[in-house]
Amino acid sequence: MLNSAPAHAQFIGGASFNGTDSLVATWSGKGSAASVQFSALAKVNPPALQNLFGVVQLVLGSSSACAWVMPDYRWTLIQNSEADSDGLCQVLFYRTFQAKEHPPYRFRWFTPLPYDIRTYVISNVSAVDAASGNGGIGTVLTAKAVATNEVGDYLMAFYANLGSWTWTPPSNMGVAVRNDYTYNGPANYPNLATQAWAYPKGSTGSKVATVSSSPVQWVADLAAFKLRYKIPLQTVGDINPGPIYNGCKGRVALSDGAGTFSNSCVRTSSFCQCRDTTENANACITANPKAGSVRLKGVGADVALVNCM
Repeated sequence: MLNSAPAHAQFIGGASFNGTDSLVATWSGKGSAASVQFSALAKVNPPALQNLFGVVQLVLGSSSACAWVMPDYRWTLIQNSEADSDGLCQVLFYRTFQAKEHPPYRFRWFTPLPYDIRTYVISNVSAVDAASGNGGIGTVLTAKAVATNEVGDYLMAFYANLGSWTWTPPSNMGVAVRNDYTYNGPANYPNLATQAWAYPKGSTGSKVATVSSSPVQWVADLAAFKLRYKIPLQTVGDINPGPIYNGCKGRVALSDGAGTFSNSCVRTSSFCQCRDTTENANACITANPKAGSVRLKGVGADVALVNCM
C-alpha cells in the first residue's frame, strides 16, 4: 500500500525563490518497489517543475539493499551517498527536471522491505558537487564532511533512524524538513533534513545531529550542490561571511542567550537563518517563525544577524 503525505519544508531558493521549490512529499509502505511523484498535487509535478532540481531520499529496512536499488532511468545516483547501519540503509538520487517529462518515477530494490521515500524540489542548483555517507548506533548522528569545489555550495544533510523522533539539528544548519511521526511524517523511519551554505570552498566540517533517547541505529548523508546562479558574499569585514538574501534582515541583541526578531515581513512560511557577527564559533539558531516574528537562541549576549525568506 503506497501512501502520500506532503510535509512542510521551507527551502531557500536564492534569488529565484518562488515558493514552488519548497515542495517535499513522503511515500511510505512495505514492498520491493515504489512509484513516486513530487507532490500530492498533480499540478505541481513535472513538467511544471522544469529546470528545478529534484532529490530522492530512499530509506530501507535493510543493511545492504540500498546498494542494489535500481532507480527510474531518468535519475542518477549521488555518488558516496549509500549509508547503512544494522537493519537500516539510505541512498540519494538527483535530477534536473526537463520539459515534457511526466511522473511517476519508479524505484526498485527487489526484496519486500519497509521503506520511506522523500522527494525534495530545490531551485538554483545545477549539479551535485560532493557527497558523503555514514551510519552507526548511538544518539549522535554524523553526516561526514565533504570537500566542496565552489564557493557558496548549497548543503543538505539527510538523517534517518530506527528509534527516537526527538531531534537536535546541527547548530550551524537550518531545518529544511522534520519528518517525524508527530509531524504527519513517514510511517517507518523518523527523518531530519537540514540546509546551509559552504563559504569558502574546501572542507565543510561534519554536520552532527542528536536524538534524545537511548542509542538507535542511524544513517546520515551530507551532499553539496553547485549553484546555478551565484549568491554574493556578505560585505567585506563580516567575521562570518555568507549569502545575502532579498528577504528581511536585521540584528538582534541576545539577552541570556535569547532574542526575537520582529518585522512585518516575517511570515509563518518564512525560512529564517541567523549567525553571530562577533564570534565565528558561536552557535545561533532560529525557531519556526510566527507571523511577524521569529525567536533566536545563541551564545551569550552577542548580536546576531537574521535573514528571513
